[in-house]
Amino acid sequence: MKRLAIATLLLAAVLVQVTWAPRFTVAGVFPNLALVAVIAITWTAGVRQGMVWACVAGLMLDLTAPGPIGPHAVALLAGSYLTGFWARNLDRESVVQPVIAAAVSTAAYSLVLVVVDEMLTLPVPSFGIAAQLVIAACVYNAALMPFAMWVARKVHAPVTRPGFPKVAV
Repeated sequence: MKRLAIATLLLAAVLVQVTWAPRFTVAGVFPNLALVAVIAITWTAGVRQGMVWACVAGLMLDLTAPGPIGPHAVALLAGSYLTGFWARNLDRESVVQPVIAAAVSTAAYSLVLVVVDEMLTLPVPSFGIAAQLVIAACVYNAALMPFAMWVARKVHAPVTRPGFPKVAV
C-alpha cells in the first residue's frame, strides 16, 4: 500500500513539475518537485528506498524531457545518496536538517545535470548564469521541504485500526 501511495505521489509530482510548476517561476527557476519528493522519501524511509524512488522519478522525468533517457535519474540518485548519507548521521526528526539537505542535494542535482549535458554536448548555460539559477533553485526547493516532509511522514506512519493494538515490527 505504501509503495502504491509513494508511486502515485511521485507520478503526481513529476506531472505537476512538467506542466504547472513552470508557471510558478521565482528568480528564473521553478520548483523541482520530484527532487523534493525524493529527498523527503530518502529522509523518512532510508537511503535504499530513496535511491529506488529516485531512479523511478528520474526515469519519469527523462521520459517527459526532450533529451536522452538517464540524466535526471542519475542526478536524482546523487541527490538521494547525499540525503541518505546526511540523514544516517543526523537526527531524523529535525525540521532544519532536511531543509539544508534539500539545498545541498539541489546543488548536487544541478551539478550532475550540467556535467552530463556538457558530456553529451547539449547546451549548457554560462557559469555565472548557472550559479545564479542553482542558488535560486536551492532556496526554492529548501522552502518546500517542510511540507514535503509532512507528507512523507504521513505516508510512512504506521497504520493502526481502531480496536487493534499497535504492533512493533
